[in-house]
Amino acid sequence: MMANLNADPTKARQARRRKRQGQPGTLEDARALLWRALERAGDLLEEEDPFLSLKAIHAISQGASAYARIVEVGEIEARLAALEGQASEDTGPRIGRGQHDKETA
Repeated sequence: MMANLNADPTKARQARRRKRQGQPGTLEDARALLWRALERAGDLLEEEDPFLSLKAIHAISQGASAYARIVEVGEIEARLAALEGQASEDTGPRIGRGQHDKETA
């Protein structure tokens, strides 16, 4: 069988990558994975090897920073969803500078 000489290798590589990756993970997946990594790094603090302990300290400081950002983003998303829910339920009059307010100002 002959290879397709007109095939775009870039598109083929991107298609293979998409097929391998499957569905993207969620923010909760990332948070859980990072928490497990932090627990593992915490266990390594007790190792006798000082070099390994220093690596664990570095991993914890980096991981804790990333974990804090993930938690913060999750909280912001929850607040935004709550505000959007309130906005969609609100059918009352809007307060602001409407056309009538501009004429009287």
